[in-house]
Amino acid sequence: FYYPFLSSMMLSPYYLLLALLLSLCNDIASAFCPSNDVMSSSRPRLSPLSMAASNDISSKIRFLGSGDDAIIRPGVVLVAPAHEYDHFLMKSAVFVYAIGLDENEDMVIRGVIIDHPTAFTISEMSPNVMGSLSDNLMFRGGRSGADSAMLLHSAGGADGHVKGTGEMIGSSGIYEGGVVSAMEAADAGLANPDQFKFFFNYMQFRENELDDMFKGVVDDDGKLDEWVSLEVPPEYVLDCDVERGEMWSKFRNTIREIRQG
Repeated sequence: FYYPFLSSMMLSPYYLLLALLLSLCNDIASAFCPSNDVMSSSRPRLSPLSMAASNDISSKIRFLGSGDDAIIRPGVVLVAPAHEYDHFLMKSAVFVYAIGLDENEDMVIRGVIIDHPTAFTISEMSPNVMGSLSDNLMFRGGRSGADSAMLLHSAGGADGHVKGTGEMIGSSGIYEGGVVSAMEAADAGLANPDQFKFFFNYMQFRENELDDMFKGVVDDDGKLDEWVSLEVPPEYVLDCDVERGEMWSKFRNTIREIRQG
């Protein structure tokens, strides 16, 4: 799977520094908060599954494997295990938006952390974004990216009102880019601001890094704790009304329910 890495918006360095400082404070606080998810000791089923849950969105989540058996492709969400202690990846859910070759012709996987909000709106970080989208929160997508921003949304495609976005990312219902067209569509009432989510920076992995990440760890209770791959509705990826680690917690609970069958 190959998706070209699109150009992105540059951010105001002043607000970027403030965002980084506030984000670091939140990271420190969250490190001492107990997890409210529960893992099952049973091994996962490796075929995509639908689960019976309390709402329509959760029932559409599909399990795509864990550990060495996880399916990694554009459009999936990778859910961190409880034992992940990387500063960015701890209690994270990562949406994979591209797999391709970097400037050195090395295969890399790029994704954004979907539940790491900053304290700033996109207009505070990038004044060129105006109108109905200006109040959308900026999310911190990861550690790489030279402090640039990107837009993900569900208003592209042949029937969408945002143009210039290219193909859908996998089968996710999500598209990248088209900022000017997005502002026009939102201001005209053709698209809802909730369909758009802004990120600064992203996570980038090489294949050997993913191999190391996806090795499971047996916890103190004898349960295997691994990274998991899911296919989720675009509403989950684009939800801007979330706290740090909130989607991670929801997905972990969903994984537990799937494993319990």
